[in-house]
Amino acid sequence: MDTVPVIQTNNTVVAALADELQREHKAGTFAGQVLIAQNNSVVFKAAYGCADRQLRVNNSAATVSDMGSIAKTFTAAAVLQLVANKRLQLSTRVGDFYPEAADAIKPVTIEQLLGHSGGLDNFHNDSDFEPMDKAEAERRILSMPLIAAPGEKIAYSNAAYTLLAAIVEKITAQSFQQYVHEHLLSPLKLADTGFYQDPTISVSQLARGYGGDDQGSTTYQKGLTWALIGAGGMVTSVDDLASWFVALKQGTLFPDNTANLTFTQANEKWLLGSFSKLDIQGEPIIQMGGSTDFGYTALIQFVPDRDLLVVLLLNAHNTKYANATHHRLSRNHILPIIQSKNQTDKLSDQ
Repeated sequence: MDTVPVIQTNNTVVAALADELQREHKAGTFAGQVLIAQNNSVVFKAAYGCADRQLRVNNSAATVSDMGSIAKTFTAAAVLQLVANKRLQLSTRVGDFYPEAADAIKPVTIEQLLGHSGGLDNFHNDSDFEPMDKAEAERRILSMPLIAAPGEKIAYSNAAYTLLAAIVEKITAQSFQQYVHEHLLSPLKLADTGFYQDPTISVSQLARGYGGDDQGSTTYQKGLTWALIGAGGMVTSVDDLASWFVALKQGTLFPDNTANLTFTQANEKWLLGSFSKLDIQGEPIIQMGGSTDFGYTALIQFVPDRDLLVVLLLNAHNTKYANATHHRLSRNHILPIIQSKNQTDKLSDQ
């Protein structure tokens, strides 16, 4: 299936991007949605391939797909919102909430959990869909042997974000999902964003996953347990994900006269809002990606010096890039065109 351009400006850079992405899609590398914006204006948006191959439903701009670990940005925002409202401090320790935790874990701070430097191992689960209640998740995480002393090493941890979601529940006396809906999704009118099996999500809009395990199924329909809450388990649309990043950039979710800590460095790799900071071709890039074992990959990538946003929500891949398709598609096929010194046009030129 050919790409369906939703928005495409009359611009040589955008034209080059469209041609490159179309070639990669025809080669079977990916299917899904792509959105590129500059200065908060969308300059290119397109959908590729099928949301449901069996029913021959094409992907569209309205298709809802799994965001993988980008869900961690919502967990981080919930935590930072509580910090801004003085209901929590970045220096608060795990032991302040869990006196029963292993002694080694008690000194781990909220800031270290956000920045993957608390020493927690990556997983507390056997699979994303393992039946697990909150008490069992807490028990496992709080008894995990640390892989490093708190603050000593940066090591990506899904378990840390599940623990952060449990802490949000302790502070707010709400379920984590309720808090996210009430304080993050509803104020921003992100109607196509939610958790697995949320009744607010239209099943007819869901993209099925192709390229990984369990071909043609959706993670949304598998349900959500504390094996994944806080670290993943969310779906969204490409427009909602772009709006989400703009809200984070503008500090919309935080009270007036309070600092927007989203892009404050937690350490040399991670920002407090669960974005990483790196350098690509001499330019600073802020990004967060996600993938599942079911063919879904997703990416938010922001180039501050160009005020440029790239959003990918993909539901299929082949063996060329596999579950790194989101990263390779951007680094190999999108950013080189955007960053090319031979391109004199700005993306926002009409």
